[in-house]
Amino acid sequence: MRTSVALIALSLALVLGACDSRPLPPAFNQTTTTTLPSGDNPVTTTVTLPPPEVRVVGSVVAVTDGDTIKVLLEGETVDVRLLGINAPELSECWGAESRRHLALLVENKDILLVEGSDNRDTDPFGRLLRYIYVETTDSPIHVNAAMVETGNAIGLQDGSEAAPTLKSAEARAFQSGYGMWQTFACGDAEGVGGDRPVIRVSEVEFNPDGPDAEVLGGEFVTIVNEGYDVVEISGWTLRDESTTNRYTFGPNILLDPGEQITVSTGCDGGPVGSTYWCSDQAVWSNGGDTAIIMDTLGNAVVWFTYTGSTQ
Repeated sequence: MRTSVALIALSLALVLGACDSRPLPPAFNQTTTTTLPSGDNPVTTTVTLPPPEVRVVGSVVAVTDGDTIKVLLEGETVDVRLLGINAPELSECWGAESRRHLALLVENKDILLVEGSDNRDTDPFGRLLRYIYVETTDSPIHVNAAMVETGNAIGLQDGSEAAPTLKSAEARAFQSGYGMWQTFACGDAEGVGGDRPVIRVSEVEFNPDGPDAEVLGGEFVTIVNEGYDVVEISGWTLRDESTTNRYTFGPNILLDPGEQITVSTGCDGGPVGSTYWCSDQAVWSNGGDTAIIMDTLGNAVVWFTYTGSTQ
């Protein structure tokens, strides 16, 4: 295990003079394809279908949300979770829009289902984990990638073969302000089209020394106000790539220009002056994760990703 690692926020670059300052996409070690790699075959720069022997044909009978569908497969209706992505819950901002976009792509259509190369067949809820393809008159659509590219889902750094491509697509979607990454995708509490607050993630300690479950206090995220105005983050939410990890900032939290706040995963320890998530499990994945900070309406104000390490 490594000692504390300070990461320079990938979202530090500003587009001066623009109404919506966004970071440039990070330099991932990624492919530039939305094609699912098959074995040791090289990837391409266009969407192509995996070989016939790894495909299964099914018919979509319903769209549950932005990453789950019901499929008629060999005479049985099964739940399928799109591998490698995570869409907003229906109760969250952009959840309904994400579901609607997925429905446009697949509802009442025949699809091709493909397993990942890591042989993960189902998730903890018993849903099949699959890459989904739709054949069209032009070129195939890799649905998992299409959801991320349009800002309707997050790409997961889950070790799958498509993860680097999906994460790079997410970076471009955020930088372009697509879908859930629009400045006011969830509304504007002030009723005016102002700038995003200039707050950034300045440091992430995702892999403190020791077993993860025993050093929760040493795992933390530090957020800094790099703007010229006071920013109130009371009621804002800090989350990771997963569906479950959410931390809501308490009342009366204001960051003066240059001031920072550190959120420690545990209930104690961490840097002096930390605020405590008090989670009973590690939040920030050693293999790579994304910190997203949302305002009280659910608008994504900060997007910060790191590729991590398994060492």
